[in-house]
Amino acid sequence: MSGALGDPDGHGQFGILDEDADGLLCHECGRRLTHLGLHAWKSHGITAAEYRQAHGLARSRGLVASDTLATIRANGRRNYGTNGRFVDARDPAAATAARLGAGAGMSPAGLAASRARPGRARLGTVVVCRWCGAQFCPLTSARRRRFCSKSCASKATRARRQ
Repeated sequence: MSGALGDPDGHGQFGILDEDADGLLCHECGRRLTHLGLHAWKSHGITAAEYRQAHGLARSRGLVASDTLATIRANGRRNYGTNGRFVDARDPAAATAARLGAGAGMSPAGLAASRARPGRARLGTVVVCRWCGAQFCPLTSARRRRFCSKSCASKATRARRQ
């Protein structure tokens, strides 16, 4: 199925994800749901990616209702900080130092991933985001990255302007 943005498409409009207080509209059956990707798989036998492609939806658009997504994020933030064993055990800088000290440029998983997608290799060093303090490993094409995401970069820019 393909069409122009806004054309009728099953129970919805092509390229438009209809959301209201009851949830997201399924283009296939017309039901309103909070987890559309899960519904597409269980009820219609198609993956979320196939659903997006069939109905002209952006790959970057999640198939979860906004209020449900906010709840999931809040639960994650609440639980992430309280999982002491996870937080204590997670030390990306120490892991990088140990790996580089052993003479390995990249982890086996990172090496396999970079071979699978040439040009998308990681630098192999840990960088700390200047806005939120998150640790990340930038791609080789982004050697000068100082922020973990566009969101943090824009927040830092807005804060500088004030």
